[in-house]
Amino acid sequence: MSGSGGYYKYRCKYFYTHNCPNWVYVNNSPCANCCAEGRDVDGGAPDMPPSRFSHDICVPRVEGGVVHYTLMEIVNTDESGNQWALRYKVNQTQVPAVTSATPGPPVPATSY
Repeated sequence: MSGSGGYYKYRCKYFYTHNCPNWVYVNNSPCANCCAEGRDVDGGAPDMPPSRFSHDICVPRVEGGVVHYTLMEIVNTDESGNQWALRYKVNQTQVPAVTSATPGPPVPATSY
């Protein structure tokens, strides 16, 4: 514990094992540098291979001449990793359209 300013400071978790000179505010925790170097891995490797995780994507769609983006996810559906399904990430609710302030369709310019 060192320093002043009202908060206790502790040496990094890897002070003795890796000679880390940094300080942290939580006792027995790694500093940001040690986390970035991969010294602190909580829980080890995940049980699922990376191909089984879902991936978030934004899917564009055109509606009335306006591009909208929908948040969806790609999910692996079988063990071999060859089949994927696209599904909505959040519930889709219809937003009411304001027709009085909606501009008309775009008109191409006749002169440049």
